[in-house]
Amino acid sequence: MAGVARILSKCFPNGIIYRSFTQKAVNLKRTPQDYPALNGSEHWRRKIRTLFRARDIDGDGYLTKKDYEMNVHRVSSYMNLNENQAKDLMKWKLFVWEKLSGSTDASADFRLPEDDYVSNMLAAYPIIVEKIVDIASCDFDTVDIDGDGFISPQEHKACFYGFGIPLKHSTDVFKVLDTDGDGKISRQEFVQGFVDYILSEDENSPHACFFGPLV
Repeated sequence: MAGVARILSKCFPNGIIYRSFTQKAVNLKRTPQDYPALNGSEHWRRKIRTLFRARDIDGDGYLTKKDYEMNVHRVSSYMNLNENQAKDLMKWKLFVWEKLSGSTDASADFRLPEDDYVSNMLAAYPIIVEKIVDIASCDFDTVDIDGDGFISPQEHKACFYGFGIPLKHSTDVFKVLDTDGDGKISRQEFVQGFVDYILSEDENSPHACFFGPLV
């Protein structure tokens, strides 16, 4: 379970350690433990391939350090971040990348192909169930650029822009995640959607669109 499992077990060993946030309790209507064990259905594999291709910014079929750097540059440009904000975002994106690649020294050369990403995600299922709330909460922090505790429509569009997902899909996905209709996505709403995206094999789940249309 190299690669994906490494980031799950090493990056999040004792709860959230990301961006100096303290661990935040997230009350979910459906917890990771409420989902049946993954079977690796074709629908689930499509979702994980969609996630991979969103993160594979340059489209070369591998996750690399360059993809993470490109993502930060795109988000910084879209949100017109100042130098310090861009550096902060880059710092924590590369922190995650270094954990995924195994070490700072290896991170520049490490490449994770799509098929390995999918198979590792399935093999790492027991670890995913344990760590996914922390991982999703950390992802929330990278999208919540201004740190106000909510994702605005503009911040969500910046997230999609950073991944190269057509912005036209952001509006519909935002509405799905904003379950209380208050015009912003809370940590709980984001984490619930992410958990459902990764752990559900229900083809009718509204969260299947979390990263836009499936490949």
